[in-house]
Amino acid sequence: MTNDLNNIRFYAQIVERGSLTAAAESLGVAKSMLSQHLAALERELGVLLIRRTSRRLEITEIGKRYYAQCQVILGEIARASSLADSARTAPRGKLRIACPVNFAQVVMAPVVAAYLAMYPEVDLSLAVTNRANALIDEGFDFALYIGSPVKRSTLVTASFKLDAEVLVASPALLARAGTPRSPGDLGALSSASEHAADARGRHLWQLTRVDGTRHSVQHFPRLLTDDLWVIRESVLAGCTIAALPPLICRDALEAGRLLRVLPDWTLKEVKLQLLYRSKKGLTLAARTLIDFLSRHLRAQLRGLQDGTMRLGTIPARVTR
Repeated sequence: MTNDLNNIRFYAQIVERGSLTAAAESLGVAKSMLSQHLAALERELGVLLIRRTSRRLEITEIGKRYYAQCQVILGEIARASSLADSARTAPRGKLRIACPVNFAQVVMAPVVAAYLAMYPEVDLSLAVTNRANALIDEGFDFALYIGSPVKRSTLVTASFKLDAEVLVASPALLARAGTPRSPGDLGALSSASEHAADARGRHLWQLTRVDGTRHSVQHFPRLLTDDLWVIRESVLAGCTIAALPPLICRDALEAGRLLRVLPDWTLKEVKLQLLYRSKKGLTLAARTLIDFLSRHLRAQLRGLQDGTMRLGTIPARVTR
C-alpha cells in the first residue's frame, strides 16, 4: 500500500473541518477532486473511512483510528521539514575529513579549533591519512591530499600552493660522508623518505637548477615513514639526508642544526588539494567548511611559510 501523502493530508483535513466543502476551501482545491482522493484512499485501504449522507459526514470507527495514525505521520513530516529548514539557516551535522598526519598537527589543528568555535553545532571527524582514494573508498566528505594533482571528473578540487621541499642534512653527517657538490653525489648518503613512490616503485628527487637544468636522482631510503617529524629526527641525528618542507625544518636551519644540501637546486613544487565529490547537494555545514578552509588555510600557510607565524598559531582575524 502506498497511502499517497496527499490522500492522507486531504483525509485529515476532511476529518478536522467536518465537511468536504470546508476542507476543500481550506486546502484551496475543488470539492470534486477532494472527493476523488477520499474514494481512492478507501479503495486502497479496502475499508470505509467516512459514511456520506446528504446532510453530514460520519467518521467510521476504523476511520477514527486511521485519522489518529495520520496525525502521527503528518506530525513527523512537519518535524522533518522543520529540521531541514533549520539546517538551511544554521550549519549543523557531522563532517568527516581525511588529512595527512603532519599537516593535521602543524597546520590544521588551529584551523579546526577556530572552525569548531565558530560553528558550535557542527561536529568534525578528522582522520589522518594521505590517500586521495580515502574520499571514495572510505566515505569521507573531504580529503586534504599532498602530492601529484588528482584528476577525476567525479571530484571537485581546490588547490593551495606549498613551498617546495628542501634537501637537508646534519653538519655531522656531511662532515662524515662529505658534502655533495652535484646531484650525482647524493647516492653516497643514506636517505629517509615518505612511503609514496612513483609508478615504478622508485623514490626520486626531481631537481632543477637556477639555470633550468633538470636532474632526476633515484635514492634508496634507509627509513620509510609518512611522519615527517620522524624523518626530521633521523636527519637531525645524522642518520640520513631527506627532503623536508621548509616549515618543518626552518627552525633547525636557522639554528645551524641542519644545513641545506645543493642549495642551487630546487625540488619540484607540490600542492595541497582539498577534494570533495560535488558542489551540488552540499549541506550548509559542508559549504561553510569549504569557505572557511579556503580562507584560513591560505592565511595559515602563508604565515607559516613566510615565517611571520609560528607553529600552533592562527591568523589574528578569524571571521565568518
